[in-house]
Amino acid sequence: MFNITIAPKSLSFLYLSCIICCAGKIARAPMPPGTERSFTQVKTNLETFPEGADKQAPLVKRFAHEDVTLLAWSKDFARGHAILFEIESTKDLNDLKLLVNGREMPLAKGEGCVFALFANPPDSTRKANEVEIQRKKAKVVQFSLPVVQLEYPVSVSALAVNKFSNQSKPMTQETINFIDECRKKKLKAFVSADTNYFSAELRYPRDEHKITSPFYIKRVYERFKMVKGKKKKLGGKTSYHGGTDLKGQKGAPIFAIADGVVNLADHLFYDGNIVIIDHGNGVLSGYMHQSELLVKTGERVKAGQLIGRSGETGMVTGPHLHIFLSIHGVKADALSLLNLPLRPAKN
Repeated sequence: MFNITIAPKSLSFLYLSCIICCAGKIARAPMPPGTERSFTQVKTNLETFPEGADKQAPLVKRFAHEDVTLLAWSKDFARGHAILFEIESTKDLNDLKLLVNGREMPLAKGEGCVFALFANPPDSTRKANEVEIQRKKAKVVQFSLPVVQLEYPVSVSALAVNKFSNQSKPMTQETINFIDECRKKKLKAFVSADTNYFSAELRYPRDEHKITSPFYIKRVYERFKMVKGKKKKLGGKTSYHGGTDLKGQKGAPIFAIADGVVNLADHLFYDGNIVIIDHGNGVLSGYMHQSELLVKTGERVKAGQLIGRSGETGMVTGPHLHIFLSIHGVKADALSLLNLPLRPAKN
């Protein structure tokens, strides 16, 4: 058996897990022990976010069994949103393994813990994550963590995407070759180092907050041909938005959301000027359509560092920042990472 404690999101409950009304009285239960420092770090990070951004503290669920304690943190534990798993123990942490749905998660060393990031695909139908902690390949404890079936929006109008909507002329072989070259560069950039680059600092990617197209919205792109000087509509192309679009006029600053190494800083056909940052252990963030790149491939960057400027390069309807997050190959809402209390060990 193991004990479970669930704490709420509001920062006003920094050291309180809940308020319960009973017979006209208010009872206050303590936050899960040992989480005060984490919530303080969250508060410090959120104070740097622009007005209008989500400044809610995350939910935390605490599972305790014998010498092992697991803390699961998330914005809401919904599919498509980042989850932080932290394992604490009175015994050797190096002996522990974490499996989620049968898959071993790479563990990074934290202050008093080991931790891993995880996400369910946004289209997942899984009702619960089966989480298992092992020591020396022997199971210590297993539990289920419910998955919130968040419904993502559907666009009601077709998008006209400048030259990409016009199907009048076939692509040249030169363009086809360039697209294939871009695909290979991007594929190579998604190889993550077996190390942790995260610090406790997480930063918002823009200096203002306005979502112009949310994560995983279902959209239809307009397609047409020019026939005798007139547009002839073709069937639209349906796709799911793999990132979040944030308002940003040409030249507006773009910041790294976390520490990492630049795996790619280049111009790609569809993505335009793009930066992909490896945060280690299978976690990467990407920043597309930039007007100007201010970092180079191989460069170490810090959370909040200026890495480029917003633009309208690539396949766009206008200037903005498209930011995406990949966690072990799973598309996740990049903004869902920013409220989590990372506490990596100091080097």
